[in-house]
Amino acid sequence: MKTDSLKHPSILLLLLSVADTYLTLTGISGGYVREANPLMNAILEWEPAYFFAVKLSLPAILVVLSHLIGDSRPVRILMNAALIVYVTVFLLHAVWILLI
Repeated sequence: MKTDSLKHPSILLLLLSVADTYLTLTGISGGYVREANPLMNAILEWEPAYFFAVKLSLPAILVVLSHLIGDSRPVRILMNAALIVYVTVFLLHAVWILLI
């Protein structure tokens, strides 16, 4: 994978991260969902701004590192794994939105 080939997956990952953060906070504030990740739930209860920062910074760190490292098998594995997780979470959010 060339660094240029990381552009679209990186953009998708960041967009899904923003959508996940927004939908999670919206769902929690509306009482529709709760944060399933115990660590992130603890951060949210401690300080919502930290939750927001951590939730958005982790994918951003992966994107920056992937562009610094470039084409490597570990980068492809991490990027694909992150995308699978975020697409799955996004679909879960879509289901609860449809059920409201």
